Amino acid sequence: MLKNAKNKTITIMAVLLFATSAFAGCTGDDGPELDAEDGGYTYVTDVDVYRLMTEDVCEIKTLAEEHDWAAIKDIYQNGKNVEKSDGSMKTIEQHASASGKKHGLSEYYGVDAPLDDYIMAAIDGTGMFAGASDSVREQAVEKGVQNQYLVAYAIHEWNAAIVKAEAGSFGEDDAQHAWDEGWGLYHGTDESVSCSAYATGDKRAGNFATANSDGTAQANAAILEAQLEGLAALQAEDLAGATAARDKIVKNLVIIYSQATIRYAHKMNTDDTVEAAQTHQSEGYSFWRVIESTIAGSNPTPGNDCYNGVTMTVSSSLSDECSGYMYVTDYDMGDGSDVCYNMQVHEVSSDDTEAKCDAYVFLPNYGATMYTGAYNSVSHTMNSTWNQTVTEAWNYYEDVDMGGSSFTGCYNMITHEVSSDDNATCTAYMWLVDYDMGDGVDTCYNSVTHATSEVSQAVCEAYDWYANYGATIFTGCYNTVSHTTDAVMSEAECNAFSYLPGFGTEGINGIYDFSNVPVAGTDYQAAVRAHLQPAWDMLGITAEDIGTLQ
Repeated sequence: MLKNAKNKTITIMAVLLFATSAFAGCTGDDGPELDAEDGGYTYVTDVDVYRLMTEDVCEIKTLAEEHDWAAIKDIYQNGKNVEKSDGSMKTIEQHASASGKKHGLSEYYGVDAPLDDYIMAAIDGTGMFAGASDSVREQAVEKGVQNQYLVAYAIHEWNAAIVKAEAGSFGEDDAQHAWDEGWGLYHGTDESVSCSAYATGDKRAGNFATANSDGTAQANAAILEAQLEGLAALQAEDLAGATAARDKIVKNLVIIYSQATIRYAHKMNTDDTVEAAQTHQSEGYSFWRVIESTIAGSNPTPGNDCYNGVTMTVSSSLSDECSGYMYVTDYDMGDGSDVCYNMQVHEVSSDDTEAKCDAYVFLPNYGATMYTGAYNSVSHTMNSTWNQTVTEAWNYYEDVDMGGSSFTGCYNMITHEVSSDDNATCTAYMWLVDYDMGDGVDTCYNSVTHATSEVSQAVCEAYDWYANYGATIFTGCYNTVSHTTDAVMSEAECNAFSYLPGFGTEGINGIYDFSNVPVAGTDYQAAVRAHLQPAWDMLGITAEDIGTLQ
């Protein structure tokens, strides 16, 4: 207990001594009166040369509005308000031109000093700003120093704190000092906070209705909270806690600069002149570069354009295929065949057209003999030599006097012939004209193919034509273009695909490319939101976090 009390006393004394020395060493007729706290955060180390950088930013912003490029360049390269312990001036250029820092921009842009390249091009009117108007260069310079530079170098310091902590150097001379420097750069002194990146957060919160009642951006409040949590974690040698705090800061920086990127994309749509639109294009692009590398890093597979907002995955599907996903229930997949099918015997016929299939008819007694002549309905004998008179003249007589003798039998009164037929047979002779002899066969006949078969009437009449017979009946996610199916994917996942040409960074860079002159009436805001959405999903940023542009 005595040891802990002693350590606590030493820590408090160190803070008080730091506050006293800061106050004594950084006051003057022109400079701010520094204490140990800025914006709700109390430093545990001396980071005056970092938090005073906003003083130079203020000078440059004023000169940018006057388009005094020579004076801007002088302060940028030589400094004005931040004197180091050795008497030399600390300058924005020293930070901006440093390569390989832990903000990762050198690696992302593939050049040693992308911050310096951008700011100097805007100051000199060279590179991408060659031929640009003063107002375009003004916005690039202002946002370049106030936002790109201050945020990038703050992120470098926050990351440096984590790297030091990973190496076990949690102390005030190492991780905690770097952590303090991060806040000093992001917030700056209370006196010059209006020129800080922190001020941008509050302005954008006002544009998107995401400010607290005191006007502080909810994102800035979260960054301050994370700054305090990170310091406490480093003091407790809690690496995981410090890392989580750093990630929370980055997430909220993405919120702030997403709002800024969206706002100026919208202004490009509503500006009355090309000059105004290109000025806002420069402003929006300068804000966008603050988070571009973070957005790129949040894309799970860069370069692909088909994004699923539920699974947060992307693929290389083409636009028509990406938009072809649909969830279907008991859907006929259309993969059957057009067939002639018999519902009685459950067989597929070889008839390959609907006309052939529908031509079946049942013919009872098909092929029967058609007869004209004498016919005996008992003996079923026929005699084509008799005429009708002869045929109908047969009769059976019993005990009839036939010229002196008695006669019983079958006798023809015309031909006077006698037959051995009995009474039933003798009286069964009849004359027939085109008579169906009933000696045909019950036949199933096709009037198109003229094919015949001896099947029942029920079977013959059971043929029918079925289009798409045997098709798969599917429930699940179906792509109408690629005709692929996924029975596992949920309905929400299936309906969450959207095509984003130039997904993520490429698409937004296209909008802010100075060679693409803004066109009034184009919904740039919606396009920017769409390209940012996947990264928001990955970082856990909600629509409520971003808010609605007022």
